[in-house]
Amino acid sequence: MASVHVLVPAQRYVFAVSNGEAEAATIDSSADGFERYKSLQQGGRTTGMVAFPNTLLVRGERDYLVDPGLIMQGAPVLGAMQELGVDPNEVWPMRKTYVHRIETEAPYAQIVSGVMEMADLEILDGEEGEIEPGLRWMLTPGHCDGLISLLVDTDDGLVVIASDCVGPLPEYFDEMSLPEDFGPEREELLRQWQRIRDLNPAVVIPGHNPPVKLG
Repeated sequence: MASVHVLVPAQRYVFAVSNGEAEAATIDSSADGFERYKSLQQGGRTTGMVAFPNTLLVRGERDYLVDPGLIMQGAPVLGAMQELGVDPNEVWPMRKTYVHRIETEAPYAQIVSGVMEMADLEILDGEEGEIEPGLRWMLTPGHCDGLISLLVDTDDGLVVIASDCVGPLPEYFDEMSLPEDFGPEREELLRQWQRIRDLNPAVVIPGHNPPVKLG
């Protein structure tokens, strides 16, 4: 069986800028950071946010790094892997990278085209597939058209690594509901959430909120 390890938990840093000075917002969690960011925006403040995702290591027949985060997150990620006895050079950054074809053809792919050209891409097609026994993927659009969720069979049950398919606030997924004015992706996200729950996972790991234990 494979295992899933949180290397760096999701975090947000929020600040407002005025008269050439930055005022940091006091927050207690990644979700609180998102709400504070929206509140400052709605109040007409010039606001910035840096969001680090849950960075995960899946250990199966091989090791897989999921959502490595921003460039400044490198040292914590490498250190966390070393604590698990994993050689970062064997995992990141030059290993094969799995990405759905839809993402490579999306207009926004041009923004990171230079980085993608340097990566050893494994292009995924269709609705679902297997990376290795016990590690599968399925297409879960909504947040972006080519987003995939990973399905990991572990000793404790199925773990779904849902990335930004699930969010932005924990209560939305808990209640299986999104605000009516959420945006054009609202119905698609709710459909994908139901697909994920229909798998009867033990744990769902969003991109920017704590893991959700269901089993």
